[in-house]
Amino acid sequence: MMRAVFQFVVLSLCLTRAAVAWGAAFALTDSDPDSPEFRRRFMASYGVNEAIEPKLTPADRPLQEAIIPHIRDNPRKAIEFIEKALGPKTNPAFYSILGNLYYQVNEFGMAERALRQAIGAFPSLRRAWRTLALTYVQRSSFQEAVIPLLKVIELGGGDAQSYGLLAYSYLNLEKYEASLSAYRMARLFKPDSVDFRRGQARCLQETGQYRLAVALLDELLEERPEILDFWLAQANAFLELDQPNDAIANLQIVADAGMASWESRILLGDLLLNRGLESLALKTYMSAFREQGPRREADALHPLKQLVASGLYPEARSYLNLIRPTIPEGLNDGSRRVLSLAEARIEMSVGDPQKALDWLGQLLEEDPLDGESLLMLGQYYRTRKEFGQAEFYFERLLSLRDFAARGHVELGRLEVDQGRLREALITLRKAQALDPDPNVREYMEAIEAALKTGP
Repeated sequence: MMRAVFQFVVLSLCLTRAAVAWGAAFALTDSDPDSPEFRRRFMASYGVNEAIEPKLTPADRPLQEAIIPHIRDNPRKAIEFIEKALGPKTNPAFYSILGNLYYQVNEFGMAERALRQAIGAFPSLRRAWRTLALTYVQRSSFQEAVIPLLKVIELGGGDAQSYGLLAYSYLNLEKYEASLSAYRMARLFKPDSVDFRRGQARCLQETGQYRLAVALLDELLEERPEILDFWLAQANAFLELDQPNDAIANLQIVADAGMASWESRILLGDLLLNRGLESLALKTYMSAFREQGPRREADALHPLKQLVASGLYPEARSYLNLIRPTIPEGLNDGSRRVLSLAEARIEMSVGDPQKALDWLGQLLEEDPLDGESLLMLGQYYRTRKEFGQAEFYFERLLSLRDFAARGHVELGRLEVDQGRLREALITLRKAQALDPDPNVREYMEAIEAALKTGP
């Protein structure tokens, strides 16, 4: 039963770790508003589309002629000219140009103010809506960016940039279906964009379309094998498809290429451990610690917990001996408890049981309701056939919500050890009522079969 429980725990951890591989929404590259392509396009947008924008009149010509020489090379000078000329009768086109100029010099708040004035006077001014959306994207205000981007599309400006930024905004807002639809539209205009395909793959995973995500990531990996996130994302998709060997292959490729992070190596170790490849898992954990090292002390203890949970105590001791010199004396309470429990389990199994009893006693002095310590002490006395002592510790588990079911299971096993099979069934039924477990059910069926055959 313990092995099955361990496998479930490890797989859950792996899925969590791999899902985190995407992290926050990725940094834009080929669809970045600051990319050279979009900068060129932005600079070209100073022309007026008289079909949907306010027309410039002869009275506007002097100001227009004054700012044109400065727009590209000295935008602040152009801003100065416009600010001095603003008045109640100013053509909305100049507010739009002023917003563009402020955007050009990265003063996004001032840009927003000018663009709002332009739109207020001329709601169909598509260029102003677009630049307004860009000011929000630049400030990561994705909720605010959605409305102007939709307005740009409504006004006939649906193109790679508007659909791509709309998709990216929805992605950051975790609206994955909407983001996926927008990415598909964006790819009609720019099908080979890495950003668009990357975002689409993310949305496919988030909406449970793992096979499509794997296929798209295959395409991305063929072109950009140096991007670690693609390997990790595909590994996660493989796990969701119950293809752990493919996930292992991905992570091993990353490790062999020297691109592995601490997180990806630990994920690889977890998967290898879950597949029963204990020596490879230990080697992976140890090389991760030697070559990368974790950012937090709690991360360094994760492989130790996994090895102990799987009953690999000699391997756990080897890993502990590796990390021990780096463990600070001032561990926080959570990490210190994890370390003490792991050391106690190792000593109990392949070392000095008395040393383990001392550590567990200390933990219970600090917290009499420490379920792990109570469980370990009960198991120790059960193996020594000191049933009264074992029962004392197991019964204390029953008052702990997270350990009550486990307490009933351990008490049931204790009754089986003493030949009290009928009492054991009653106790195990209490465990099942709290937390149904197929392994416990099979154990109960074996007891029932034994009662039927009888002595």
